[in-house]
Amino acid sequence: MKKDSSIFAILACVFLSFGGQGMEAPQANGSIVLGRLSTGDEVVVLRTAKGDWGLATKGPNLASVEQPNPIQIEFSTQPPGAAGIGAGYRAVVKTAEGFRGTAAATQPGGATFNVEDNWKISGAVLSLARRVTVSGNGKGGFLSAITLMTHKPFSRSDVDFFVPGMIYGGPDHLTEIAIGGMETYRSGQGRVRVREDRMPAPVFGVRFKDGSSLTVLDPAPRGDTTARDSHDVDVTTLVDERFQFGSVGVEPKDGRLDCGFWFPGTEGEVTYRGDTYPGGQLRKWRGRYHPAKDGFTQRYQVSFRFAPRAEFPEFYKGAWRWAWSELKPPVIPQDIESIRRNVIDMLSARVESKDGRTAIPDAFDPLSGKNTSREATMGFGAKNLESANFLLEDADRDATPRGEMHRDQGTAIIDSFTRLKMSPPAGEGFNIDTGEPVPTPGGSPESRIFLRSFTDDLKSTLKAYKREKSLGRDHPRWLRWCQEYADWLLTQEEPKGGFPRTWKPRTGDVIDPSPESSYNPIPMFALLAELTGQQKYMDAAVRTAEFCWRNGQAKGVFIGGTIDNPNVIDKEAGTLSVEAYLMLYEMTHNKKWLDRAVVAANFAESWIYIWNVPMPADDDTTSWKRGVSTVGLQLIASGHSLVDDYMSFDAGGYAKLHVYTSDPHYLDVSRLLLHNTKVMIALPGRLYDLAGPGWQQEHWSLAPRRGFGVSRGWYPWVATSQLKGIFELEEFDPSLFNQLAAAK
Repeated sequence: MKKDSSIFAILACVFLSFGGQGMEAPQANGSIVLGRLSTGDEVVVLRTAKGDWGLATKGPNLASVEQPNPIQIEFSTQPPGAAGIGAGYRAVVKTAEGFRGTAAATQPGGATFNVEDNWKISGAVLSLARRVTVSGNGKGGFLSAITLMTHKPFSRSDVDFFVPGMIYGGPDHLTEIAIGGMETYRSGQGRVRVREDRMPAPVFGVRFKDGSSLTVLDPAPRGDTTARDSHDVDVTTLVDERFQFGSVGVEPKDGRLDCGFWFPGTEGEVTYRGDTYPGGQLRKWRGRYHPAKDGFTQRYQVSFRFAPRAEFPEFYKGAWRWAWSELKPPVIPQDIESIRRNVIDMLSARVESKDGRTAIPDAFDPLSGKNTSREATMGFGAKNLESANFLLEDADRDATPRGEMHRDQGTAIIDSFTRLKMSPPAGEGFNIDTGEPVPTPGGSPESRIFLRSFTDDLKSTLKAYKREKSLGRDHPRWLRWCQEYADWLLTQEEPKGGFPRTWKPRTGDVIDPSPESSYNPIPMFALLAELTGQQKYMDAAVRTAEFCWRNGQAKGVFIGGTIDNPNVIDKEAGTLSVEAYLMLYEMTHNKKWLDRAVVAANFAESWIYIWNVPMPADDDTTSWKRGVSTVGLQLIASGHSLVDDYMSFDAGGYAKLHVYTSDPHYLDVSRLLLHNTKVMIALPGRLYDLAGPGWQQEHWSLAPRRGFGVSRGWYPWVATSQLKGIFELEEFDPSLFNQLAAAK
């Protein structure tokens, strides 16, 4: 058939198909309206210069998009990320829910890729169900993609990105070569494709200057992979029909932004090796393809959500909750009482006493149960005083010799730490064998003390003091010791507000003056105000909270939580801020603190995996065990893909938010954190390969190397985060705790 008659046949097919559906007449530019989104945007197909059909949305917002080539194919015979072939639809047929487009694209000298796209228009969402069938045998492998491109050009500074657990806004507070970091735009092409197994939800959102936004989601992720892909730390190109993960992202094309989904998930311009942290960030493409063989079929779904104008925190809250509603993360019920008892008994068994000093060493091997450190320190990973608090709290629940032992251990740990000089601090703890403060001075990077380390555990000491005193057991030394540190810390406040990140031990000389982690002392100050009645502490808490809000948190971005990854965006900055703002709300009943806790909580929950990433079926060596759901794990910090269960810490906080705001979503988050964060805790009858009940590995990765961590260590925080979520929720509302523990 000649070209003119071919075009006529296509037009006839389109118009005949649409004619009985009450469709609007073709517009002057050859486009036909297929439907309307709830935003008011029209969804149209438009005839291209090649005589086939593309699609577009048309409306007043900057988020309007078009795509003349909805069919895009890339090949493993080219460099990963290189342009392959593109095609429009040969025919478009209106359906009850939207429209169906069909097309065929042929690899030069190779296979033909027959595509059927079924589009659905529903509310603000344009959804695609795609089937790609290969005819003939091609060269190497292929991937297919669907992307939508903005009508207008935009630079990186014109838009905010949202990639959960990875990118929040611009490249600020990301390491230079991280995925989405500034190096991609400074010397690269500005292309960001992210494997979906690296993401808590396979979501990529773009917010424009007018506040409108476009978000892409894989609503039915599978994530299957192979051992070869998982262990590929050298970043080689692989072709395998078993790959069932995609990638989402945004790429510039002629200055415009192309947002979409690639299947399988080739990743670049930056990827991560996966076996090192933090030195594993690579400016490379990780190519992943399916075989271009006769009869092979791809199937996948993609959804595009067009949202009205909103500020950045509201934009990503909406995108995240949309993903949650689509993915419906299941709760994996656990025996909470058994877990509480086994975890605290394991923690108690780690307590050591020598020469009048009692503490828990900082690090252990969870496979053997042997300690790998002779240091015992405060806060962050070590959590000696938080451990003591929970031993004391458990003792109040148990009138047997076991409870008496826990009381003796908890009291002795706090008494041992209160011997440390705190003005300025001599160290974060001590060597159990020698009693010497650690870290010791000497000019090395390790010889520094952190704001978070002290305020984490002094907060816990004050909670223990408050509870003990209410039960008739007074420990005035504990209170004086906390005041000694707090009074010294007040002398360290920066002129513009906030506190330094690190100092030299013993001298108190500032090493890192950055104030981004200043939310850490807020609960300590607030508790001291309550316990001493001294207004200066409440003034400090409020003044510091106002500083933190002004210093970036009002934009929905939280940084500086993890002490080993300084001043990058991370989830612990969000969770610690939730705790601080909730405490101020509970003490003052000022709604602004609740509103700020909500913003911090919306940020923090977007780090939680709400889909299951399966372990490779052909790999029996993974630390995360095959068949155990990964729903509930959380990314730790931007710049790498390690995950942990730290947010078990927050089960109580989200329950409080539910009660204070009447938002049922926060109850769902609380329930998920209470249960799913415990699926890899060793229990009687399910020890995995760990030393005994109560043990849990510190972290893993769900991207390459999937199912492994950098190490298989255990630190006290692993236990205390679990215990905090349980104890705090029960203290807040015993009836609600029982309801959630039953997972109903």
